[in-house]
Amino acid sequence: MRDLRGEELEEAVELVRITPKRRGQRRGIGVLRGLDRTHLYLELASEALDATEDAHGVPLAETLVEQVDVVPDAGIHPAARVRELEREVCGPRAGPPTLLPGHGEYALDGPVLDQLGDRGHVSSLWREAVGTLAAMVDVQPFRAVRYAGAAGVLADLVAPPYDAVDDDERAALYMRSPYNVLHVTLPESADEAGLLYREWRTEGILVEDDEPAIWLAVEDYVGPDGVARERHGAIVSVAAEPYERGVVLPHEQTHAAIRADRLALLRATRVQPEPILLLADTPIGTGVPERDPDLEVDGTRLWRVPTGADSTLDAGQLLIADGHHRYESAVELGRELGGNGARIMALVVSTDDSGLQIFPTHRLFTGRPDLAALREGEACRDLDDAMQRLAHESYERSVAIAYRRGHVELVKGAEGEVDTELVDRHGLDGIRYTQRSDEAVASVDRGDADVAFVLRQPRVEAVFDAARRARRMPPKSTYFYPKPLSGLLFHPVTA
Repeated sequence: MRDLRGEELEEAVELVRITPKRRGQRRGIGVLRGLDRTHLYLELASEALDATEDAHGVPLAETLVEQVDVVPDAGIHPAARVRELEREVCGPRAGPPTLLPGHGEYALDGPVLDQLGDRGHVSSLWREAVGTLAAMVDVQPFRAVRYAGAAGVLADLVAPPYDAVDDDERAALYMRSPYNVLHVTLPESADEAGLLYREWRTEGILVEDDEPAIWLAVEDYVGPDGVARERHGAIVSVAAEPYERGVVLPHEQTHAAIRADRLALLRATRVQPEPILLLADTPIGTGVPERDPDLEVDGTRLWRVPTGADSTLDAGQLLIADGHHRYESAVELGRELGGNGARIMALVVSTDDSGLQIFPTHRLFTGRPDLAALREGEACRDLDDAMQRLAHESYERSVAIAYRRGHVELVKGAEGEVDTELVDRHGLDGIRYTQRSDEAVASVDRGDADVAFVLRQPRVEAVFDAARRARRMPPKSTYFYPKPLSGLLFHPVTA
């Protein structure tokens, strides 16, 4: 809408009220979502308003603008016209300060939301493009550090990530090779891991590539559901930026003790031997090259794509699927380092990839007679009956199957609540986790558990949506499988 001051209108118009949605009227006018439509245009009216003085009481020689009819126009995005909205609806106000990338999610809080009295939109602004401030993730190729031939067979050197290895598997991998990556990811101490990594570099066990590259990855796997799949992605270097920048989003809560452990290890080694898993809500172009892979082990194949050979990756906003503790530790180390901060190695997979699957993590409780005796839901004939009912439940509210010896029921929670929140209200005392529903049920039947809560498969789009709304799910709300292997590539934190 252009400025009409100093101009005459040939036809009279009338000023009317802008009405926000009824449900949002208590909080004022919503800038991004509160109006039925967005922005304004002029509409002719039949009656004129004869003003004899302006807003400051100064007499007018003639009426320049008799009246304005303000009507929403859905054709223009409101964020581009915040100044006009303030002037036209709220009266004269000081203009908002210049928006800077560092303002992140808070860019419009003061200049817009405070003045409009609408704090209800803070969460809707979180981690979205606001005006011209688009969330842009810093993704780059990197010079990988890799095992040399002197280290031995690659199958003896790689391992699952640190949080997917039990004590028995750790001992077996320690014995398999003195150069197995687990000596660095699950060491006796952080200082020992740092010394060991530097020794491997000095002795030529690990060597650094001469040129940076992106690594295309294909993972062949069989999921907990017994179905064989193939997942595609790209291993890249990502700037470890704070969540408030809105470029990398978390979806699960983390534990301070685990963050401290990973941070100590990162300080000592200054390298990441295992990629975290990030999801891109956009296609990323991970076509498989028509040549043999550069690395292949345990169902994972990697192709090195050098800089300049179509090695760019437009990933947009990224969601942490697996690796929250490692990412947050890298962010903290970046603060300590200053300058350009720290970077982290990540396997980026598009949500459009057919091989991407998210599985539920079922809950079991042992030593909880209170839960064994509890009756809190709708009784079902048997497990099959409960599973059929569960399949027809809406994701608008939480629901889970509570399986006890001799009694099965469907438990429902509140709207807007995720299934893990429904179960976690019972606390964490005596809890165990499994990705296999048959194992959860068998544990109860054997008497090894008092109750098993069988959960639904989460939806990727729901996880992404929750992350964009700055909502953290309880730990182990999602299970993205497989977890990327450790030891295929090493990534220096300042790569």
